[in-house]
Amino acid sequence: MNFKNQSEAVINQIIIFLGQIDHKIMVQPLSLFGQSNIGQHLRHIHGFFDCLIMGNKRDCINYDKRNRDPRIETDPAYCAAIFTSMLKEIELLDLKQEIWVNAGLKTEDRCVDHSLKSSIGRELVYAVEHSIHHLAIIKMGMRAEFPHISIDEDLGIAPSTLEYRKTCVQ
Repeated sequence: MNFKNQSEAVINQIIIFLGQIDHKIMVQPLSLFGQSNIGQHLRHIHGFFDCLIMGNKRDCINYDKRNRDPRIETDPAYCAAIFTSMLKEIELLDLKQEIWVNAGLKTEDRCVDHSLKSSIGRELVYAVEHSIHHLAIIKMGMRAEFPHISIDEDLGIAPSTLEYRKTCVQ
């Protein structure tokens, strides 16, 4: 499975999950999350993919300057539409393209000091892995607070782990 397919699989998991929840579930503070909510985790996932897509257009990514659109964390339909539109943007990425990534808490848009050279492909891997981590957290919150809602068992599990599990079943 290539990087774009992995990101598509993770984003599709998010879109399917969003079809199973409503506004009330998205915004309910969860004690397991230190009173943050599922919507905030989804907005955080969006922020990393968005930084990659927008950074691709500027040749510089700064993950500290994420777009924090509050509708993404409160409106499941809006959130799903935003993630759906990202699929098209990700498909257009040149994974071999070099890019600068701002490191640390630098607030400037320019990539000069405190920047690292990377590639779009490497940063896409980072966004996918980061997303999987947050989806696993979301799944724990759902199981603890909303056990009556059936969610995909594969939510928050890396594609490589899912592939490995298939070989173990034989």
